Amino acid sequence: MTKENSVIELVSPIGHPRVEAQAERRALDTPVGKRVGFIWNQYPVTRNFWPRLERAVESLCSPPSMQRAYKSNTWMPLEKPKFEELAANVDYLVVGVGA
Repeated sequence: MTKENSVIELVSPIGHPRVEAQAERRALDTPVGKRVGFIWNQYPVTRNFWPRLERAVESLCSPPSMQRAYKSNTWMPLEKPKFEELAANVDYLVVGVGA
């Protein structure tokens, strides 16, 4: 075997990933005075940080409303119906890693 023909192909044991359509991103001129939503996966390492982040956003941005979706696991995305409901009721989302 020569170096030119050497190919290693990695194949995922779970198959091909599902590709989801994404909505067009919109720029947010300012978060101040806008409705905010939080999606958090409650990962143990973030348990001290996340509540402080929420309080800071509330204090600095004075949102008229705050919506929250706290997941019960760290490995699955938020269920689509819950995400759509949350997204429909806020102007922007703050999303934790892996949420």
